[in-house]
Amino acid sequence: MNTRSQLLCIRAGYVFLALFIVGWVPLAHFVPPPDPAADPQRIADMFRGNTLGIRAGMCLCIFASALLLPWGGAVIWQMRRIEGGHTALVYAWIVAQACLTIEFIYPCAFWAVAAFRPEQAPERIQAFNDLAWLPFLGITSTAVFQAFALAAVTLTDRRPQPLLPRWFGYFQIWDALLFAPAGLIMFFHDGPLAWNGVIAFWVAIIAAAAWFLVTTPVIAAAIRRGSGDDPDLTSRVRRLEEQLAALTRM
Repeated sequence: MNTRSQLLCIRAGYVFLALFIVGWVPLAHFVPPPDPAADPQRIADMFRGNTLGIRAGMCLCIFASALLLPWGGAVIWQMRRIEGGHTALVYAWIVAQACLTIEFIYPCAFWAVAAFRPEQAPERIQAFNDLAWLPFLGITSTAVFQAFALAAVTLTDRRPQPLLPRWFGYFQIWDALLFAPAGLIMFFHDGPLAWNGVIAFWVAIIAAAAWFLVTTPVIAAAIRRGSGDDPDLTSRVRRLEEQLAALTRM
């Protein structure tokens, strides 16, 4: 993959974030989020009062979420340069990125379902709203793993000139610890750990946005440094050296 293609892929993260915010905030009006303790009628009124905006916003968010795939691909390519071409951590990150993409798409689809038939019973609208918010903020395990994996790759790079700066590894750890508590929202209807609370929503959302806004330029800088240390080439050279060494001992 050439440098230009990689840069386009990693910059897709900026486009994803911008489009998702447009769909989620000015169109769907999901910020600030609704009260988890609100009665079904209040939730139904929210969807009935902005049916078109929620439909359009969720459609935009679903399309935007596909951009997480090229963004993740660019990150994975840099991980391969450090870890090597075929390692368990690289493959695990690939699967985790696919799961993360789905974790953005499906909640948006559930919000769209709630707005698709606004005349249905308030209890059903509330159920779909719950079905969207709980996984959207509550499934933090995938992103937490990705952040810790990036930290591990960064901090174990022992080359004289590491591909990624060490502070980036520590940033990944601290950022993961900030959005991880949102995974507890299924236990709370109010307070800081409810889905509209300070910790589970505001801290988690800001930390997630920071993850994209910091990871993207750091990976872009690594891409610009070139790929002379391609892991597949390095491993082939190492095997060749071992074969030559074996021949000289014969």
